Amino acid sequence: MKYKAIFSDFDGTLYSDNYEVSQKNIDAIHDYEARGGKFFVATGRLFQAIYPHVSSLGLKGEVIVYQGGGIFDIESKKVIWQQTIDNATAVDCLRKLEEEGISVNMVYIDDKCYGTEPHPAIDLFCKICKIGCEYVGEKLSDYVARTGATPNKLLAMVEPDKALPLADKYRKAYDKRLALMRSQPFMVEFTAYGLSKGAAVEKVCAMHGLKREEIICIGDADNDIPMIEYAGLGVAVMNAMQTTKDRADVIGVSNNHDAIAWVIENFCKD
Repeated sequence: MKYKAIFSDFDGTLYSDNYEVSQKNIDAIHDYEARGGKFFVATGRLFQAIYPHVSSLGLKGEVIVYQGGGIFDIESKKVIWQQTIDNATAVDCLRKLEEEGISVNMVYIDDKCYGTEPHPAIDLFCKICKIGCEYVGEKLSDYVARTGATPNKLLAMVEPDKALPLADKYRKAYDKRLALMRSQPFMVEFTAYGLSKGAAVEKVCAMHGLKREEIICIGDADNDIPMIEYAGLGVAVMNAMQTTKDRADVIGVSNNHDAIAWVIENFCKD
């Protein structure tokens, strides 16, 4: 088998717009694994938000979470590896966001989601991910400073036309302190510097003795670009951001048309 492993993004790739994993994708994954392939999910979600899905798929081994900021073992639910944002940098970044009037912010700490106060955008995000959000009743910068927390990730929700300029601005401001990416057109996410799905995929490959030319990575957003570029075959789904399509080797079908099954049928039948 030329491609011994597949690393797939979840939302917008394996997960359809109807919030389900199609039976065709499930059957294709099981067939691929039965023939000796390994299938991994690489997501920006919390572990608690992806666990029900990878568990129901019958996946074992590792799952990449927090945009590459953590690797969990599915069966034991234990952290294999993670890297968090140092407290001072997290507080400073949150304060700058708040000073700019960007109030729809969230932080992931110890695999839980925190926000300042309820907001329709956060409510929708949590509904889609099927997680709760603990509202702290104070500015997130104050909460993180007071508790000394080291977050797994910071998230800022803005209008789509402001997301890319915001990401570029903060990437320059926090050079070698934070990694920034977009997982959705309206969302900018911050993790510790040097982290990415690509770096996490490389770690998992090392655990399994896999070479980069032996893997396929597939995704839809800017945060998937590092792993798409790392892979022997990088695939962007048809519904992907144009920036992601521009960096992929192949553009496949959309997340609503069994993208994973399409990849397996076209590239993993040898």
